[in-house]
Amino acid sequence: MKTGKVMALYMTMPDMMRSGHRMAVEDFECDPDGILEDMNYESSQDYVMMLTSLKSYELVEEAELVIAKGVLMENIIVDIDLYGLKKGSVIELGDTLLEVTGPCESYGYLMALAPELPDILRGNRGLFVRPLDHGRIALGDEVKVLKDTSKTEEGA
Repeated sequence: MKTGKVMALYMTMPDMMRSGHRMAVEDFECDPDGILEDMNYESSQDYVMMLTSLKSYELVEEAELVIAKGVLMENIIVDIDLYGLKKGSVIELGDTLLEVTGPCESYGYLMALAPELPDILRGNRGLFVRPLDHGRIALGDEVKVLKDTSKTEEGA
């Protein structure tokens, strides 16, 4: 089984002057409603947090474009490609279990960064995930796939 590491974490802090301030953090606590103290906490059922692989940024770099990490609006960046995982798959980050709720297929805002970006990242922007319980995720945490529903679909 492939394992990886958490490479970066981001959250959106509430801000009185603007819609929110995204910042890199060392760790955060989360539960099934999202990231505690994040502006988007309790705002969605299925799109609680977004996990992105470094693969997304590598694809952008291969296309000779430059975007800063975090610009894809992810909460978590990992160093292994998890994009083959389907809804219902379970990923362990440190001691926190995350269930995949689906792929991120929102590409519209990326056109403002570069018109070709949606095509470059189609199918590789990220996965929406939801914590199964209260947990803490930190930089350097090990990433493991505990349940891969794409494998059970293939065998069905």
